[in-house]
Parts: sequence; C-alpha cells; structure tokens
Amino acid sequence: MIKLRFIGTGGIGGVRIKNKLSKEYRRFSTFLIDERIIIDPSEDVFEFEESFMLSGFTKSAKDVFITNSSLDHLSITAIEKLGAVCGGIRVYGSAAIGRELGEIPNVEFIEISPLYLVKVDKYAILPLPANHKTDTEGEIALNYLIECDGKTIFYGLDGAMIAPGAWQILKECKLDVCVLECALANDGYSGECFNHNNLEMALKIHEIMLAAGVATEQTKFILSHLPTSKKRTIHEEMCEAVENTPFKVAYDGYFLGI
Repeated sequence: MIKLRFIGTGGIGGVRIKNKLSKEYRRFSTFLIDERIIIDPSEDVFEFEESFMLSGFTKSAKDVFITNSSLDHLSITAIEKLGAVCGGIRVYGSAAIGRELGEIPNVEFIEISPLYLVKVDKYAILPLPANHKTDTEGEIALNYLIECDGKTIFYGLDGAMIAPGAWQILKECKLDVCVLECALANDGYSGECFNHNNLEMALKIHEIMLAAGVATEQTKFILSHLPTSKKRTIHEEMCEAVENTPFKVAYDGYFLGI
C-alpha cells in the first residue's frame, strides 16, 4: 500500500485558527508519500508532526520535490531544517529553484526538467509543465506524475487547466489518484483562472479525463490548495459543493492509502 498524507491544504496566507486539528486550519499545501518523499514542505511540517502526534517523517523524508518558487511552495527555512534533521536531503526542482536555494549545508540540489523522468528508489516521478506563472523570470512551474507499485498518482497543484505538454503524457495514463487544486472555490471566471482552478474547472478536468480514459469510476479525485479566506466554514461549504461529484475535499491530516 502507498500511504498518501496531506500535511497542508492551503495557499498564500494560510488559515490559522486556535484549533490546529480543525479541518478549517490550513497550512501551506504539502504532500507526503510513504513518509519517504515530500512535495513542497513548509515550516509547518514540524508543527504538524507534533500536533498530530506523528513521529519520524521529518527524519525519513529525504527526497524533496518542489513545484514552484512561490512562497507557499518553496520554504528555504524548511529545507534547511529538514537537511539538518535528516542529516542530508536531496531537493529536486527547476533551475529557478536551484538559484533560489543556493548552497545549503546537508542539501543536495538536483535540477529537473519537464518530461524528464526521475527515479527515487521504487518511485518513478515525471515532472510535468503546469499552467502557473510565478514572479521568477523564466521559471516553469511543475506538476508531478508519480508511479509506484503499479499505482499512478497525478499531483496537480498550482496548475489551473492542464497544460498541453502535460496532457500529451497524461492521456496515455490510467490514474488511481488525481489531486487537483481549487484555490478559487466557487468564484466565477477571472484572470486568476490562468493560474488556479475554480470548482467548475476542476469538474471539467474530471469530465475530460473520464472521457479520455485517463480516469475511471474507481479513480480517486481529491481537491487541495483550498481558499485561504478568513471565512471559517470553507471546508464544510466545499464538501457540500462536491457532494454529488466524485471529488473529496482534503484537509490538513487527510490520509489515503492505495
């Protein structure tokens, strides 16, 4: 079984309330695979480990993948701490990420590019180009296609509708899990939709994937990178909005085994 855990499900700003175990508390979006690979770790990972009474993953997640250089996806402080705690980590990201990181003790940076496969132990990880613009000149944001033990996972945060180059790969896949962002929730269409999904866009991606055979009725669709409005009932409202759809709404601590 592959163990997937959502350490954080928010975006810029986050949502911080008194109860850190609440589904309305949203750390920056961070994804953990088998306590071995971590995507976009923020400083919140250390607090999360303590709050949820977990132990070990900040010492065992030695391979770190970064999607883009936005503040809610790249934390140099977290990488420095993970490197020290683990006694050495590998960080995979675009050339832009390498420039942001510079030289950090206990951190080996490995530059990756869209459509070039990376192998980490039993995991095959393919970076895919994402429809997301950052403030870093020339940067190509990344989504990730992860294969392990016959299972295929698409992690598509900060990507809006799927980029053509990514779709050329995805259309040949059969997904077991598809994680999509929904930072715009039920908002209407605006210029932000070139960077982020609203719910209608996420539902359209599901429809296209189903029609193309990329997804089946058994594929698990999960929404993350949720709104960081100060409104405290967004999780409940999102669950109501997707009640008659295949989507589940992730929250900090959400666990899935496949």
